[in-house]
Amino acid sequence: MSKRGLGRSLRDVSSSSEPPDLSSFLKHEHMPDSPRIAVLWMIFGSVCFGTMNALVKWTSDYADVWMIIMVRSSVIAFAVAVFASSKGISLRINDPRTMLLRCLVGLIAMSLYFTALARIPIGQAVTLQYTGPLFVALLSGRILSERVSSRVAILVITAFVGIVLIISPELGHIQVDALLALGSGFFAALAYMFVRELRKSDSPATVVFWFAVFSVAGTFFQSIPGMLSVDSKTLAALVGVGIGAGGGQIGITMAYHKANAAWVSAFSYLTVLVATFYGLILFGETLSPSDIIGGIMIVGSGIALVLAVPVEENSSSGVNIS
Repeated sequence: MSKRGLGRSLRDVSSSSEPPDLSSFLKHEHMPDSPRIAVLWMIFGSVCFGTMNALVKWTSDYADVWMIIMVRSSVIAFAVAVFASSKGISLRINDPRTMLLRCLVGLIAMSLYFTALARIPIGQAVTLQYTGPLFVALLSGRILSERVSSRVAILVITAFVGIVLIISPELGHIQVDALLALGSGFFAALAYMFVRELRKSDSPATVVFWFAVFSVAGTFFQSIPGMLSVDSKTLAALVGVGIGAGGGQIGITMAYHKANAAWVSAFSYLTVLVATFYGLILFGETLSPSDIIGGIMIVGSGIALVLAVPVEENSSSGVNIS
């Protein structure tokens, strides 16, 4: 079988009997690129994020975006701090500038996305937010010095045609709320790029912990009025958002530490399917024909990125787009 594309990766995944190793999440160490492990982490993270999306959609009727972000981030920060402390691992930041940039663009992305989830169908919001991997592919060559081919450019163009079908199904009329989700995709892409850069200096646990702390600090005061009147059912759902987000963040962070940014990001589209399923079953949401066609173009282009990447494990150069 050819060593390009999906074939070898999925075969390796199915034949592996070892569970994902969390040791590299706790401490910074030399971690050679491994597409097989990256895919496992991305699938885990996507399922967690899909569940989180459904909880955010539900809680948006009872809590504002600031409270959702604050509780979500508090749960993550607490869990990582306890876990790291039990292992005697330091969460000290080694690259403050890159960490600050990662936290800032990540918080912007999350704020835009959670706002969009409250206003538009969950499947539409998730599809547009998950243009992030496509922005990663577009930006990775310049920011990460990872080679980007003309095939990737064609896939990105195809995806953006799909975006137009979703945010502007009727020419001249743009869904403003959909633009919020698209904006979150762009800022999420920037956050992922900084995560990739932080692999050189900081452990995944450090990245996740300080992003959560930064998000708590950035939303605490706005959340106080709502927290004083929140009921136990809503609070439990908010904690669930944090648990789902925590699992998703760990999966995404570990995946980006393990393989080429543009390559591994294609697998995150599983979240679109999970979230759309929740929207149909739990919220009775349906997508228009233009949403479905646009979504297929976006998701299809993202998955096709995998086929444009030679899957070779190389401890020094990683997996580059050819």
